[in-house]
Amino acid sequence: MGKRGPKPVDIGLLNTWEFEFYKAFCLLRDGSVLPRPTMPPLGFTPAELRALIAQLKRMTPEDYWRTQGQLARDLGETVNLKRPPRSVDLWSAERNLKQEIFWLEQTLVPPKAQAQVRRRKIWDDLVRANTYSALKKACRRWSRMPDVRTAGPTSFPSHVTANAEPFLFMKRNPRFPRSRYGDNSRIDYLARGMAGVLAGVSPMTAIERLRNMKHEHGGPLWDMREGRCICWRCSLNSSNEVSKMTQGSYENGLRRFIEVADKLKQQRS
Repeated sequence: MGKRGPKPVDIGLLNTWEFEFYKAFCLLRDGSVLPRPTMPPLGFTPAELRALIAQLKRMTPEDYWRTQGQLARDLGETVNLKRPPRSVDLWSAERNLKQEIFWLEQTLVPPKAQAQVRRRKIWDDLVRANTYSALKKACRRWSRMPDVRTAGPTSFPSHVTANAEPFLFMKRNPRFPRSRYGDNSRIDYLARGMAGVLAGVSPMTAIERLRNMKHEHGGPLWDMREGRCICWRCSLNSSNEVSKMTQGSYENGLRRFIEVADKLKQQRS
């Protein structure tokens, strides 16, 4: 017989799934996986952008992961570059690489205004859906978006459809953000709840654990070697602050990323 009582919650797994759903919902609503803290790469010529995209397409997930780590270290972050990447690191790097390529390709051929309206309509229908048929219809339209079709085997519309009951349950809860200005809160809420579903705990448990998680010393994802919380929100905030201080623009960051990637490639040759 197994142990009685509530199952332990894997905060690391919840954090990983929360980030993946957060990016998926942002991509659905806005056409971008994360809000860009800096300006788009307007200083690149179309030829330079095409060359950059081609170089990114030649990178493996491990190449991308190591380049990100080296760049973060060069920008002043404490990063352990000696440890091998974990499977979750490679999985996340693969998705981030594909999404970066997609975003740069959009820069070359910006989406039409009606395409952005279509995205927003699907997101609004997903949020408003209160029956299985309405939810399935919204997810079917979501699954036809170009970025979903090119994202590989991980299909977030399928995850939502397969777990329609807990998804609808979350939205019926009195704590579901309903304010007309609460759209970002809705993304947080649904991403945390779906993280719980995929991690094998109740969505409301996941929402509460992730919302109330400590990010200082003693927190569940505090890394003693790096001296900081390594959850995705803290890591993203740290990277953004370093980027603001040293990069100046997204354009410079891209150029530096490629320089680091070329240097690492030469070292391995």
